[in-house]
Formats: sequence, structure tokens, C-alpha cells
Amino acid sequence: MMMRLRYYGRLWKAYMRIGLLTTTQYPADTVIWIISMLLREAAGFVGILAIASVMGSLGAWSFYEICLLFSMCAVIEAISMAFFDNVWNIDSMIRRGEMDVYLVRPASPFVQMVGNRMYFQAVLSMLVYIGIFLWSARGAHVPLNLHTAFVLVEYVICGTLINSGIYTLFNSLNFWIVQGSDLAEFVQTCREFVKYPLHVFPAFIQGFFTYILPLGFIAYYPVLCLLGKTDMPVEILLPAVAAFVAGAASIVWRLGLKGYNSTGT
Repeated sequence: MMMRLRYYGRLWKAYMRIGLLTTTQYPADTVIWIISMLLREAAGFVGILAIASVMGSLGAWSFYEICLLFSMCAVIEAISMAFFDNVWNIDSMIRRGEMDVYLVRPASPFVQMVGNRMYFQAVLSMLVYIGIFLWSARGAHVPLNLHTAFVLVEYVICGTLINSGIYTLFNSLNFWIVQGSDLAEFVQTCREFVKYPLHVFPAFIQGFFTYILPLGFIAYYPVLCLLGKTDMPVEILLPAVAAFVAGAASIVWRLGLKGYNSTGT
């Protein structure tokens, strides 16, 4: 078991090295990519702040609390984009028969697939979002204690599993559905809802992003826990939801691989 873990550790390190070399090979392209990503997120952020400024607040959330929610959403998205973004290419891999390459190698096909392409540009964007988080956490008076540190570590790990797990699950539907990535892109669009405090939406939407598509656990509920605005056992629910989503994504992925028949060419 330990030998297997060490093997995957070395393999992941090699993939990260390749990804870093790829990023530095085209510096102009990297800069343009980072700027475009920051502008996209900034546009959504400005929209949220515009609504909050007009209303004076957003569902009793202050300016700094809104910034805190936005930054925590963005950090998770940046992590997923940096290390797990290749799940969005599952459809093209299936259509072109590229999945065959992963199946004939001894390593896990999923590890090979996500490691084959990493976007280290997103790591630089993540540093910007971490800066926004630190600034907004101070303004929102988030307490500095062991509980906060524990929730933050749990939020990063579980939030990444939930976010990437949902994307993997829906992109894996490409094994059975032609252009199944359209459904995954719809889910990604729905993710914009959780950049707002969920309680400003109708109960149906709140329930949808809590029980059906649990994107609310990426940042909204962790923020509530950090601010002391909920009695929910977020510290227990986060790993439970992450385990459920990761397990569901793993099942769908494995079933897809089992029924994969290549392209026949």
C-alpha cells in the first residue's frame, strides 16, 4: 500500500513538473490567460457589489462578508482549475479514442487523465483570491483560533472534492451521452448562484444547492460557520458531503470506463 502511494506521489510530482514547464514555455499566453480569468471573476464580483451597494447590504450580509464568500468560492474554483481541469476534456478524449492510452498503462486512468494537463496559471490567480480572503476576513472580524484554522483546512480539502467531484460526475456522462459536456457546463453556470448568500433566494433554490447539487458546501456554509451565523454542524457535514460526491463521481467514472469501447479506428 505504501509503495503504491509513493509511486503515485512520484507520478503526481512528475505531472506537476511537466505542467509547470508547459506554463513557462509560453509566458505571453500565460499572462493573457491570467488576465482574462481575473477579468471574468472581477466582472461577477463587481456585479455582486453593485447589488449590495444599491440595497445597502445583501440579505443582512455586510460588504466584507460578501467579499469573504466570493473569495472562498474563487479559491476553490482556482484549485480545481489548476489541478483537475482536464475533466472538461473527457468528451474529446472519448471521441478521439485518447482514453485508450490511459487504459493500457499501469497507473490509475483518472490520475493520468487529470495529471496530463495542469493549469498553473490558476495558482497565481488563487494567490490574488487568498489576498482578498485575508482582507475580507479581517474586515468581517473572523476570529483567529484553532476552530477557524480547522474549518479552513476542511473547507479547502472538502470544497475541492465537492467542486471537482461534481464536474467529474457530469463530464463522465460523456461515456453515454453525445455532447454530455453541455450538461456539465450548465452545472458550472449554476455555480454562479453560490457566489451570493443562498438565503436571499427562494427556499427551492436553497434546497437545490444544499441537497441535490450541494454547491452550497463549497463556500456558503463554511462562511456561515466562520461567521457564527449557523447552528448546522458544518464541520461534520462538509466531509460527509465531500465523501458522498467523490464516491458518486468515482462510481460514474468507473462505470463509464467499464463500458468504454474506444472509437474502433
